[in-house]
Amino acid sequence: MKKLYLAALCVESITLAAVAHAESRQLPPIINNSTYADGASYSSQASSNQPMLEMLGRMDALQTEVQQLRGMLEQQGHEINNLQQRQKNIYSDINTRLQALETGAGIALSTSSSATSTMVTPVASKKTTEPVKTKQIQVKQSYVKPAQVKSSPVKVVKPASKADEKAAFDKAFMSVKNSHYQQAIKQLEQFLQDYPDGSYSDNAHFWLGSVYKVVNNIPAAKVNFQAVYTQFPKSEKAAMAMLKLADIYKEDNNTAKAQQLYTEITTQYADSTAADMAKKKLQNIGQ
Repeated sequence: MKKLYLAALCVESITLAAVAHAESRQLPPIINNSTYADGASYSSQASSNQPMLEMLGRMDALQTEVQQLRGMLEQQGHEINNLQQRQKNIYSDINTRLQALETGAGIALSTSSSATSTMVTPVASKKTTEPVKTKQIQVKQSYVKPAQVKSSPVKVVKPASKADEKAAFDKAFMSVKNSHYQQAIKQLEQFLQDYPDGSYSDNAHFWLGSVYKVVNNIPAAKVNFQAVYTQFPKSEKAAMAMLKLADIYKEDNNTAKAQQLYTEITTQYADSTAADMAKKKLQNIGQ
């Protein structure tokens, strides 16, 4: 019995000693990978990617700005197209009104100045049969001092700007629009004197020819219509000016000249509206 008790005590003491030894043993240290070579390379790689990330961010910002600018350009282009279409509609409306007047009897030019012209009769000189007595007169020669001419300062004329040219044309065109034809003629003639090779000279010749046609001044209308396509062959008014001149020749029963101009329109300005109209007029002449 005593042996069993002693054996139990021995087993218990051994167990307690093992537990005490296990508790007193230190745990292994925690490994920090950043202190090794692999960890160092990972941290250096992350720092090298930072400029790339910043560049990508800037590229995204630039793409956003480009999209915004593209949208603004599209909006402005749409507004410009609307303004151009509106201007074309105004020109088309005025052209239609002038054509309607051209096909009518026309407006007679003002002849108030010519109506008040007076006839001057020459006065016959009386012939004298009496002999003319002559007397010898001694003339003393005298020295005459030459007159001193004062030179006036020369005025330097500054070239007109594009804004002045546009303002002058708009003023004349407004007279055409308001059917003030005599005033429009004066303004357009003055405009062509001031700006013979200006940006609006082709339009000035075109509208001047149209107004002259309305007031039934056919020779002046012919000159201005011809000036459009001869002096400004690339003008957008060139084909229509040639068409109007051909119509004048047709009205004058000069069918050969009208047919020649209609044919030139279809070849030189094949893609224009005037070319389509010229083809129809040629068909009517052939019938």
